[in-house]
Amino acid sequence: MTVFGDLTQAMSAIVLTTFGEPVVFHIEGQPQALAGRGVFTAMHQEVDASTGVSVSSVQPVLEVRQSDLPATPTEGDAVTVQGALYLIVEVRPDGHGFLKLMLHKGGGHEASTHPDS
Repeated sequence: MTVFGDLTQAMSAIVLTTFGEPVVFHIEGQPQALAGRGVFTAMHQEVDASTGVSVSSVQPVLEVRQSDLPATPTEGDAVTVQGALYLIVEVRPDGHGFLKLMLHKGGGHEASTHPDS
């Protein structure tokens, strides 16, 4: 591994220890829910809908270290964070071993196919 890669791995361990919280993944094809750890945020943002009118939105995001997971989550899988079920709507690898999971608060039929633990 490169020096930058070594530093990135060390830093990610510190970030997860400091800001991470327990989460549970519900990944299709896995026989049971998978415990993990990630950094969860639900930041408020203004979205311009190309109409000149600002729309207020909240985008929940979970950042996880890919090497900590026995299987990689994909679109349509689910994760339980802080007792709430979220559908994974997009997976964005950052190129340094982390995945940024864009979430949608569940309740839809897609999320209900995964067991909620």
